[in-house]
Amino acid sequence: MAAPTNTFISNSAVGNRESLHDIIGILNKDETPFQSAIGAGSADATYEEWQLDALGNADTANAHLEGDDSTAVAVTPTSRVGNRTQIFKKPFTISNTQEVVKKAGRDSEISYQAALAGRRIKMDLEAVCCQNQASQAQSGANPRRLGGFESWITSNVSRGAGGASGGFTAGNTVAATDGTQRASTETLLKGVIRAAWTAGGKPTLLLMGAAQKQTFSAFTGIATQFQEPKGKAATVIGAVDRYVSDFGTFNAVASRYLRGREIEVVDPSLWRLLWLRKWKKEELAKTGDARKFHLIGEVTLESRNEAGNGIVADLT
Repeated sequence: MAAPTNTFISNSAVGNRESLHDIIGILNKDETPFQSAIGAGSADATYEEWQLDALGNADTANAHLEGDDSTAVAVTPTSRVGNRTQIFKKPFTISNTQEVVKKAGRDSEISYQAALAGRRIKMDLEAVCCQNQASQAQSGANPRRLGGFESWITSNVSRGAGGASGGFTAGNTVAATDGTQRASTETLLKGVIRAAWTAGGKPTLLLMGAAQKQTFSAFTGIATQFQEPKGKAATVIGAVDRYVSDFGTFNAVASRYLRGREIEVVDPSLWRLLWLRKWKKEELAKTGDARKFHLIGEVTLESRNEAGNGIVADLT
């Protein structure tokens, strides 16, 4: 029913004050499970190197004659691998006017945008470390890039038809070649976990995208559980966050930063972030009526031994 004739309503008013709350709703997408699980150290150059070795297998024929001389066995040298530092940067420019006007939800636009840049740059690093980026040296307009998790893994892999591992060669990692996608099964995962354990790894973390996490929680044998506390609403448990295998217990974690077609089997003790330059906010040269900043850092990913990890790739 319409308002009576000549009723003065708010749509016609001129002097009504606005009501803008001092709240800014931000979708929090900056969980970084891979960075949170692994260690950190320092870098001294733009190309960091380290050595790999393995104990090999037990020798059940290790029996010798009494008084016999010992014959030297050939020594296998260590292998030498490395990764390149990558410069991550988030620039922003704030006009001097915007910094001083009265604002809702924040006092300083510079401080607010710096905080957002810090969260966003961590997301970038997480995605690069977890995905299939090959490492490369700087050349012309091509910047240095670090090799991500997928590009390192060659030892304990399950791939679809036509898929091929990348790995470290000639100073850089090579991106893996994607194969034909297939359904994710517990059998595939168990095979990779067993291979990593047999090689000497002790993986404890399963990283997977949203679709793979839902499929993982529905593996056969992982029953839906019902809890009905007296006097409370019934709870249906439809997710699995801890997976007990024959070779250890795993935290199963959904990650927003994987490509979504893989489950990464991670031994966190075998990975580190090596920092050449930690995150730093720097003010840049002033060229007008504004202030320029960037958040910058330089880091690489150390794969201490990829053979203790694994990947189930090419999943639908």
